[in-house]
Amino acid sequence: MSKRKWIVAVIAGAVAVMAVRARQLLARWASNADPVGGQAIRFPEGRHRTVILPDGAEIATVTAGEGPTIVCVHGLTGSRHDWGPIAAGLLDAGFQVVAVEQRGHGDSTPGVAGYGSAQLGVDLGLVLSELDIRAVALMGHSMGGMAAMAYAVDQPVELRSRCSTLILIATAASLTLRGSALAFRLSGLPLPQRLIPSDKRLRLGTGVTVFGQDPSIHLIDSAIRSARRLPEPVRAGATAALSNHDLKQRVAEIDVPTLVIGGSRDRLIWPKWVQELASSIPNAELHMLEGAGHMVIWERHTVIVDLVRQFVASQDADVGSFPASGTKA
Repeated sequence: MSKRKWIVAVIAGAVAVMAVRARQLLARWASNADPVGGQAIRFPEGRHRTVILPDGAEIATVTAGEGPTIVCVHGLTGSRHDWGPIAAGLLDAGFQVVAVEQRGHGDSTPGVAGYGSAQLGVDLGLVLSELDIRAVALMGHSMGGMAAMAYAVDQPVELRSRCSTLILIATAASLTLRGSALAFRLSGLPLPQRLIPSDKRLRLGTGVTVFGQDPSIHLIDSAIRSARRLPEPVRAGATAALSNHDLKQRVAEIDVPTLVIGGSRDRLIWPKWVQELASSIPNAELHMLEGAGHMVIWERHTVIVDLVRQFVASQDADVGSFPASGTKA
């Protein structure tokens, strides 16, 4: 056999092994227990409000429940519905939950100011101010955590006046092409098309990239549906902006009690980055959830609800001085 034929044979064998392994993974995931019991991942029904920003972006918010307020900000390709499982648990625990949909996502329009974390922090500050929201916690997942960080370091006085605590989930102070930014790009690369049908390739890529060691097919399909709803220009713009996210030298300025949560199997925001973030914020509390991936907010939603509830209680947040929500429409 010539060297060229040998190389072709080796590659063909490797591709075949990859296809077999892919089928095995999909079969295993299909038998995994689903953390949300097969229920649709949707934010609870609530009161809708829209804030128009200076660049024309219309930011949609939904408020559900009554009680001390927790503001939730989703990540890239997400929407308010990403918080559905956690919001349901927080409502049961007696909190009011306000979901903010970032520009270009969900029911919010893109505007023209771009998707850099600094701009997203400005957006967040304007929304909290316009709706006059006072919260016991500002909670962000992934890109939402980056927006919350930017708001915290750029508007520290405003943050302290509106939010008693900060909760950062599966997020990092800085991204590089060696990590998350590269992973976002690689997640779109095709697997062997002749051996693995397109729907299975999409499931496989999503399961491996976005989830931890035991994803369910229901969660994988939910993530795919969410990503498909995002317009491609928004995805491209936000992904490029995330590649330049860098607050590594500034997160030490955060001076409100902070809870940091990550998944030990996160392939987008590496666990060591979550740990570095927690160690950089004075007196931050860190919890790494074993086996969870980037969508830890779905995979471990009951654990996160308990952590949030305990953290807010431990900080003795002065909830009596905070109105349940803003009153502006």
